[in-house]
Amino acid sequence: MTFALLPLGLIALYQTNAVVDEATRLSHASLLDQTERAASRERELLQRAGGATEGVAAAILPVLQDRRACNDLLKAFTEGPNPFTFAAFITPDGRMVCASDGKARDVSDRWMYLKARQTSQLSFALGRDLLGEGGSFLLATSPVQGDGILLGYVSIAIPHKVAGARSGKNLSERGIQYVTIDAQGEILSSSVPEEEAAQVLPVSVPRRDLLEHTGETFFEDDRSGDERFFAVSDILSGQVSVVGSWPVENAMTAARNPASLMTLAFPVLMWLAGISVAVLGLQQMVIRHLSALRRAMRRYALGEREDPQLELINPPREFEEAQQSFNRMVVILSEAERRRELDLQEKTILLREVHHRVKNNLQLVASIMNMQGRTAQTPEARRMLSQLQRRVRGLATIHRSLNTNPDITTVDSRDLIQELISEIGSMTAGTGQEIVIETDLAPVPLSQDQGVTLSMLVSEAMTNAVKYLGVPDGGRPRIDVRLRETARDWLELEISNTKGQPLATENEAVEGTGIGARLMMAFAAQLDGVASTDETEAAYTYRLGFPVTAGAVPPAAQEKEQYHDAEEPAA
Repeated sequence: MTFALLPLGLIALYQTNAVVDEATRLSHASLLDQTERAASRERELLQRAGGATEGVAAAILPVLQDRRACNDLLKAFTEGPNPFTFAAFITPDGRMVCASDGKARDVSDRWMYLKARQTSQLSFALGRDLLGEGGSFLLATSPVQGDGILLGYVSIAIPHKVAGARSGKNLSERGIQYVTIDAQGEILSSSVPEEEAAQVLPVSVPRRDLLEHTGETFFEDDRSGDERFFAVSDILSGQVSVVGSWPVENAMTAARNPASLMTLAFPVLMWLAGISVAVLGLQQMVIRHLSALRRAMRRYALGEREDPQLELINPPREFEEAQQSFNRMVVILSEAERRRELDLQEKTILLREVHHRVKNNLQLVASIMNMQGRTAQTPEARRMLSQLQRRVRGLATIHRSLNTNPDITTVDSRDLIQELISEIGSMTAGTGQEIVIETDLAPVPLSQDQGVTLSMLVSEAMTNAVKYLGVPDGGRPRIDVRLRETARDWLELEISNTKGQPLATENEAVEGTGIGARLMMAFAAQLDGVASTDETEAAYTYRLGFPVTAGAVPPAAQEKEQYHDAEEPAA
């Protein structure tokens, strides 16, 4: 029923709205007409001033060369039956060579001259202290031409108090204000004191743009912050307009009829009443059951498994079937989740068992190598077996970490390197010298492949550090191991050993085969890293920077990219 009444309501609403719009348009036109009538005196005065300047410009051509005759002509003009109190002729360079008071002046820096020179047509401007009397004048200025050549300008003055006289006696009582303004945004006259004239103009419209709104009416704040109704009308087309304003309450009374608003609101209220009845019925029959179903689905999706069954109160048959379907779905999904959790637990236990067995097997192989090394006949064989044993122990360390880590898919970089250093510590015990190993390791989760490769690389690097470790003068041999996150998803490994008196004797020292260096290069390549070495008089340092995730950018590249973004100019 509500939707059946909707077309009738829309038709009534459209017709009522059209009547209200027409009434509003007529009211605004009435306000615009009042603005024009309020400025009727200004229109008449400006039109007379414009015509007078053109007449004087034509009459002054024959006497331009005779200053006395020119002065007499202008004086006779101002003494005639007109409101003009001063007239003058100005040369193109801004010199007033003849005037109604017989005095010559230099007005090249006056706004009225600059404005007339800029517009090259009839213009109006305010002139203050022009005659040395401290008065304010409204000046109308027109160019004087002969044979198409600019000879100068004729300027006629109207006392500002005459130009500002208002038409009608009740405008101030009604709060009506108006201002006349030209195309350059200069205020020529107003119904308020001159110093307050700018405050009664609309705040959001620049004064130069007011002529573009001629014939328009609108509500806007004035420059003093009060909301008023504005109307803009022509006085001289394209040159001068009048901006009238009313208090909002007066304009609302004239432009908006409360009875018409009630007529407009009645079909809306009727339609809203029908919608309210329909919504109430929809709420009881459909929406509340849908909301209950949505809440139950959301709770189940968020993992709430306590009492997931849905119970609707007096639902229609369709929603009762939806309730049964939802409850069956909950039972099936809950059983599937339980089986999946059991399977996951079994696979996790099996995977941990695999890591544990691999670790035990590798340790068994390392122990066999140790036994074989004690029975080896040559130092080269013992050294080779020792290196193999160290590498096997490194692999065993990885599997031990994966077995003990709660997340069996990753390995913690700090724990991994600490265990490797503990394994390497057993190698330093036979040197006869206490070796200090200092660490500064960042805890970063690594994948299994990264953990295996990093452990083998650290093992080889630590072996080299121990091999070439020296005792500095006045100190103890020291190995520094650092792992820092120098940029987002970018790690830097640094292993440094002191230099000095070698720990190994000449008999114990053996030539390297270079396998360790090649292995370190291969491991660095597997990590997509960049390796470098640095040797000073005091220490030897090995550095490796590598990404934690694919696509990570090294710190130098990030700084270069940030510098490029800062240098690039904004679009």
